[in-house]
Amino acid sequence: MEYTQFGRTGVDVSRIILGAWQFGKQAWGEIQDDESVQTMFAAIDAGINMIDTAVGYGSGYSEEIVAQTVKEAPKECLLASKVMGPPEAIKQGIDAALARMGVDCIDLYQLHYPQPNTPIADQVGAMKEIQDAGKIRWIGVSNFTLEQMQEAVATARIESCQPPYNVFWRQFEDDVLPLCGEHEIAVIPYSPLAQGLLAGRFRKPEDVPSDIRANNKLMAPDVLAQCVPVIERLESIGAAHGRTLVQAAIAWTIQAPNITAPIIGARRADQLAENLGGVGWSLTGEEWSEISEAGKAISAGLDFSSNMWGWAPR
Repeated sequence: MEYTQFGRTGVDVSRIILGAWQFGKQAWGEIQDDESVQTMFAAIDAGINMIDTAVGYGSGYSEEIVAQTVKEAPKECLLASKVMGPPEAIKQGIDAALARMGVDCIDLYQLHYPQPNTPIADQVGAMKEIQDAGKIRWIGVSNFTLEQMQEAVATARIESCQPPYNVFWRQFEDDVLPLCGEHEIAVIPYSPLAQGLLAGRFRKPEDVPSDIRANNKLMAPDVLAQCVPVIERLESIGAAHGRTLVQAAIAWTIQAPNITAPIIGARRADQLAENLGGVGWSLTGEEWSEISEAGKAISAGLDFSSNMWGWAPR
């Protein structure tokens, strides 16, 4: 495993982070706890040293199973979680989160989404209060626009930003990511495989499963048709390096400017093993640019008024 600096914390983080939405079970179909635990143990054994969860992943269930597994693991692993809501809910909810996770302090606590009609300064201010109380180590944000990021960094020290980011979804690439670079904020993007699209599983509309991915904007028939040729080209680039499409998509993300470590959402240990092969090698500069330009042309036509699967906080 390779490691890199996590913002200005002085702590090294693995070049990929394990995401834990799927371990909360909701929205992802059938998944067994023992399989989730095996996947997390395999990740930690391979050198992944941060797992990212959220209270919204199965109403706290993911937080519970992640924290329990990390406690039993033979190696240390950083706990990251996320919360959303008005300032009072953030301050009141931290004790419940600590109880679910069985810890006194959460390493990285992130605002999952900005709360509508609430000043960013108030939301970040609530996070600063619980940080000052010793209940969280670092403050992070997720799904923030440039203007929201600017207000956040003016209110407190922000250590990480978690935007959606992959070959086809480039919403924050030209504004939020450079700001993060300027402020030495770690960027830990989610959905580097676009919920399986960049794993090559869904090349026709009928391939798309009936779970949350059915609402993914990248899997709408007209957009999917545009994505497939780029996917096939990335697949051929990966093959030239002796790598799979999945590994090429992860490597592309790691190579992108200002990226610290993408969050991968493996459900099983075999998926994790393939994801790990995205670390430790690089596309050539020409290959990276070719895929970047093709993906950005598709991204330019997308609707960013809601997230990748059509949801927005209200």
